Amino acid sequence: MKLRDRLLLFSTAQLLLFGVLFALAYGAFARGVLPMLEHMLEAKSQVATHAAGNALEVPLGADDLGLVTGALATLFADPDLAYVAIRDNRDQPKLSHGAPVAEPFGGTPGVAAARDGYIRTWEPVTFEGMKLGSVSVAFSTTRLDAIGAWARRIALGVLLIWLAALGYSVVFARSFVSPIHAMMLFSRKVAGGALAERLTIAAPGELRALRDYLNQMTAALERREAEQKEAAAHVEKIQHELLTVSRMAGMAEIATGVLHNVGNVLNSLNVSVSMISDQVRGSRIAGLSRSIELVDSFPGGLPAFLDTAKGKALPTYLSTVSRRLTEENAKMLEELGSVNRHVDHIKTIVAMQQSYAHPAGVLEHVVISAVINDALHMGESSFARHGIEVIKDYSNTLGVLTDRHKLLQILINLISNARHALKDHRAPPQQLTVRARETATAIEIEISDTGVGIPAENLDKIFQHGFTTRARGHGFGLHASANAARELGGTLQARSEGPGRGATFTLEIPLEGKHAVQN
Repeated sequence: MKLRDRLLLFSTAQLLLFGVLFALAYGAFARGVLPMLEHMLEAKSQVATHAAGNALEVPLGADDLGLVTGALATLFADPDLAYVAIRDNRDQPKLSHGAPVAEPFGGTPGVAAARDGYIRTWEPVTFEGMKLGSVSVAFSTTRLDAIGAWARRIALGVLLIWLAALGYSVVFARSFVSPIHAMMLFSRKVAGGALAERLTIAAPGELRALRDYLNQMTAALERREAEQKEAAAHVEKIQHELLTVSRMAGMAEIATGVLHNVGNVLNSLNVSVSMISDQVRGSRIAGLSRSIELVDSFPGGLPAFLDTAKGKALPTYLSTVSRRLTEENAKMLEELGSVNRHVDHIKTIVAMQQSYAHPAGVLEHVVISAVINDALHMGESSFARHGIEVIKDYSNTLGVLTDRHKLLQILINLISNARHALKDHRAPPQQLTVRARETATAIEIEISDTGVGIPAENLDKIFQHGFTTRARGHGFGLHASANAARELGGTLQARSEGPGRGATFTLEIPLEGKHAVQN
């Protein structure tokens, strides 16, 4: 749901809730309180009439008007009293007080009757069964009617205010939220990579400052993105050149020398790239996105959020973010310069070996034993230095139509992996075994070692990119080998009986040439 709609729904829901509650309260007042007050006035009329009848027994018996007036003095002081009428035993008027009412002695004795703005009750005055006269007392409903009238006026006033508030909430939701909505769309575009976008919508007060900060930060991100792309292009180019060099057929010593020299430079390059990566990960742009999401999800929207402690700190925070991005940009430029120097050094090393480059992806008839021997040759010095016994179990007649360079790459990685496993597990025997045989559909090459072994829980993850158990491992060799095996139309599998029990990697390459390479 859009922010404008949410704000409109929220404010309208509040107003509707208030309107319903007020309507219920007014209905309860009109149906409960006002009738209750009327009943109380009726009861008061009945009680006052009965009390007056008791008080008039002696005065009417003595036929003394002064005593009659004195007996009703308290009743005459009641502010709600409208009229008191007294008749003698012959039903002749004896006393009248207040404005006369119609038929003061009509209806049932002792029962209150409401009529024309008053409530009247009458009853006979008797003494031991002898009629002395009768009394009628009427109370005005003026104050009760005034309460009802004021309640209606208040209800009307509240209704008018409620309608005005409802109209204002609609106008507010449609006008004030537009800049926020535009900023939300803008932030999504920037997050999607549209760094050339700029906010141009008119915005009031703090929103205008927020718009300017967003534009400044987006411009800084655009500059950094361009610099990073340029650096990435340099690195990608060098990686491509290194990959070509690493696939030189029959040039093991040359490839080793190149990779050794480049590896030393890459260590320094890796430091610079790591610092650039840390700068990007620690960038305040993520905090900016969270700020927008916080404003978006806050009940009542931006106006309500700006009234909170966090909202009041938002402009200061955005100013701090702007300064921080400027500092990050300067550090990024410094590190990019270092990257360029390292890249130039690598390019110089690679250029020295360009004459040995050979294109990969070409199908040719490959003698398996020759490729295995080339791969083993690269580690001969390490095998001798660490006392590793190499056992060869393969025929010189095995051959297959495949990509020699990809096959060599896979075997180099597997033999290197076995050598590290043996170096990390010095218990004898220190043996590396290479077997090759032909089946009905494929050539199978097994490389086994008696090294550290693989825990069962790691067998499913061993070929995942980045997975490694060595302190200085990068988790790329086995992943790249598995990908290369699939490109050759084959498979690469691993098995181990557990830690300290060694491991075996099995490479299968299909015999049919049409399945030899899949690019």
